[in-house]
Amino acid sequence: MDLQSKYPGASSEAVDFLYKVLVFNPYFRISLQEALTHPLFEKVRKPQNENFKAQAISLQFENKDLDKETLRKLFIEEIKYY
Repeated sequence: MDLQSKYPGASSEAVDFLYKVLVFNPYFRISLQEALTHPLFEKVRKPQNENFKAQAISLQFENKDLDKETLRKLFIEEIKYY
């Protein structure tokens, strides 16, 4: 898709960023650190305040058997929240 024509008011940096983050395959998608250091954010970044050391997180659903019915319930709970 031609994102520049879809978002004609967007800067070239914004369009480049969108192309890089909207890649479906995570192996080819831009990393978090690459995203944060993208030129789009150059004017608002404060590198001295950044900490790229990630900590492991555990999501509630990771230890559950994610069969069709469980997924359906989790989706409904999430949808109700919003």
